[in-house]
Amino acid sequence: MEEAERLCDRVAIIEHGRIIDIDTPERLVARHCPERTVVLATDDPRVEERVRAIPGVQSVVRAGLRFTIRGSGDDLVTEVIHCLSENRVRVTDFRTILPNLEDVFLKLTGHSIRD
Repeated sequence: MEEAERLCDRVAIIEHGRIIDIDTPERLVARHCPERTVVLATDDPRVEERVRAIPGVQSVVRAGLRFTIRGSGDDLVTEVIHCLSENRVRVTDFRTILPNLEDVFLKLTGHSIRD
């Protein structure tokens, strides 16, 4: 799937010989998996309250100093960065997790490629 995502102009998601959807990898991901995830680490206790106020944020899960922020929208990551900057939050780790074709396949078929 990683190679298909990198190399192909169009991809078909096929289950049991039937085409479920076909499009560019980017459009398939955008259409079926619009979720975005930001994982960050900070010792600032105000972060949870501040990021919850960002439009598109659906959940904030805290585990110690690590916050996992899930939401939708193309600007979610930018809005999280803007919020952190605007509030002068010191961050010690920051990662984004974006969906890929494997996530699309799982969502459309209900099982992984290897099942």
